[in-house]
Amino acid sequence: MDSKLLEIYVGWEDKLSNDEWYFSNCFETITKGMSPEEAFNYIPNVIEVLFKLDDDFLVWVTLYFLIELYGLANTTQIHPYLEGNWSMLLQHIKKFEDSYATPFKELMKELRIKV
Repeated sequence: MDSKLLEIYVGWEDKLSNDEWYFSNCFETITKGMSPEEAFNYIPNVIEVLFKLDDDFLVWVTLYFLIELYGLANTTQIHPYLEGNWSMLLQHIKKFEDSYATPFKELMKELRIKV
């Protein structure tokens, strides 16, 4: 797991109150200059973080980051790590009503996954 990604979530409330674009800016520092292959290979890091998150807002922004990575990767191919952990991720995300209703469904649509 990428420590740079994990650090984003430390003290995030204060950082967000000082910068409404905090998450966007942080995620951009990670993806800046990434090739499509690098973006695709980074996907497991984001999935691992999603499993650790227990706040709907954080899950929400992280799912949108995952969607952004897929856009940078320029593919709808389901990453093998995502495919192997799909049912566990689905169960985890279902606990977060807002995140499941919007960004998770957008991710499923993006990847052409039917439930």
